[in-house]
Amino acid sequence: MTRPATAAISAPTLVVDESLPAKWPDQTFLASPAWLEMMGDRPPGRGYYFRLVQDGITLAATTGYLIDDQECYESFNIHDLMWRDPPVFPDQRRTYVRPPERDASFPFLAIVQPGYDADVVADAVHHRLTAEERVHGLLTAVTEWARRAGAVCAAVLYASGPVLPAVLGADPSWYRVRGTVRSVLDVPAGDFDDYVAGLTKTSRQKVRWDLRDLSVAGVRTTRADGARLGSAEVRLRMNLIEKYGGYSTRDIERSRLERLRSLFPPERLHLFHSSTRDDEILAFSLFISHGDQWHVFWCGFDYENPASRRTYFDVMFYSPVRAAQAEGIRTIDYGLGYEQSKKWRGCRGAQRDIWVTDLSGNLTPSFEAALRHGEPELTPADARDTDAGT
Repeated sequence: MTRPATAAISAPTLVVDESLPAKWPDQTFLASPAWLEMMGDRPPGRGYYFRLVQDGITLAATTGYLIDDQECYESFNIHDLMWRDPPVFPDQRRTYVRPPERDASFPFLAIVQPGYDADVVADAVHHRLTAEERVHGLLTAVTEWARRAGAVCAAVLYASGPVLPAVLGADPSWYRVRGTVRSVLDVPAGDFDDYVAGLTKTSRQKVRWDLRDLSVAGVRTTRADGARLGSAEVRLRMNLIEKYGGYSTRDIERSRLERLRSLFPPERLHLFHSSTRDDEILAFSLFISHGDQWHVFWCGFDYENPASRRTYFDVMFYSPVRAAQAEGIRTIDYGLGYEQSKKWRGCRGAQRDIWVTDLSGNLTPSFEAALRHGEPELTPADARDTDAGT
């Protein structure tokens, strides 16, 4: 009797693209095709899309940037993130060891998505390999590719989800650098009173004062039509940019707005305006939805008008929370950093650590010296994260 032929299963293969491939998993917001198309050119260095593929199925995928600019922005600069004094983030700790020369850390591969997060996504299919095995296979293939590309080390910047940090923590070749946190607000069910009731006594008082002062000033925050985003928002955003260092231009922001509107339908854009009695816009905020989550994208303020000082928390927290509750939104992501003001308005800090591995054989002594002297700044111990992931 002739046995039926069994199709051979191919080995997983690393596929590397320099532009967003047609088949890219749409699983998390910061690794989604629309977001990567929108913001993929923001991080420094040359960008790459890495996929571990088997029989046409994407087992695991992530993005990375090969960075050789030793003076690149601090949040992407591996030398600054590991050894700068003072640290890049307030919640980091000094390692009290002599760092290697700056040029010894470059070029390096930053495994990260724009928006300061690193996750691994995959096609939503059942597979014989566990999520941990798929992530490990991708990291192994990507770091070997980086070594061949001339990178002296690789870094996973701001690792998220439970799987990626767990895989990194189980591999002794990766070292964990204390990073920072993302501010995430868990939207309570019910109404605005339920949101306020969940805050501390001091925070509840601050909310009451904020809303009282806005009412006295005749300032109100309302939902606006996301399809009508335009020159008013760009003008207010440029005010914010110029206040904090002028890292963009009006033309760039207009171009980014046009790209935003081409990639995200109006129903995913949640726009809020704070206005005077005469309908003069004092401030705005813009959130992008992804499933049951909102992610803050833009905000801006009319700093020349003293009344704009009262608007921040209403346009960024109070009014969006009311709208999110009405729409059944589960979380609002306020991005990297955990200022006291965000904590007082109900945010929690979701840990985002940095993981590094030596590809050249020359940096391991520096990593291990920091491990000995910087506990818990740098440790190969398991990382914990409360966010969901692959």
